[in-house]
Amino acid sequence: MSEILTIDTGESIVKELPIEPLPLFNENYEMLKEVMPEYTEQLPNSFMSRLCQQLRMTMRKYGGIGLSANQCGVKARVFVLGAGDFQISCINPKVIERSAETLKQDEGCLSYPGLFVKVQRPSWIQVEFTDESGKTVQMRLEGLTARCFEHELDHMNGVRFVEHVGSLALKMAKQKQEKLIKKTHRRLKKNNGLFV
Repeated sequence: MSEILTIDTGESIVKELPIEPLPLFNENYEMLKEVMPEYTEQLPNSFMSRLCQQLRMTMRKYGGIGLSANQCGVKARVFVLGAGDFQISCINPKVIERSAETLKQDEGCLSYPGLFVKVQRPSWIQVEFTDESGKTVQMRLEGLTARCFEHELDHMNGVRFVEHVGSLALKMAKQKQEKLIKKTHRRLKKNNGLFV
């Protein structure tokens, strides 16, 4: 009787872990007050590719147009922004020029659900960052995209958007936030937990 030799080929196969959205922390999260360190690892690399993918997934999950790593508990100088076909990952971002003209418009933040305050920002900015592939990118951003970039860059520098407004404006905005949250809870309760 001859023996049959079998080889277990599955043992050495590395299976990639499924990519999941990151947890999103609220306004009380201490890391939101910290300056994020420059990212110095060689790009591209699997950590940064995975992190940027997770940030994009988390941003979409919560309906945002920008999200920084420190909002999700990751100490890295990186954020993502965009919607639809326009999405960019910005590693070690900086603004190299700002317009003299400014606009004051409402801003919100995924870490401050339902809170909106009017923030004064430049109407356009010239920016520089490194993308996931390691390429240095320079571009001019205008309007909402410029505002979003500056908002996320503030997160990298430990500045929260509520620091751009006075105490009275913030108090009024928080009152509106409380009303919105109560209205949302009533709506959810009425519809058995479904937001319809």
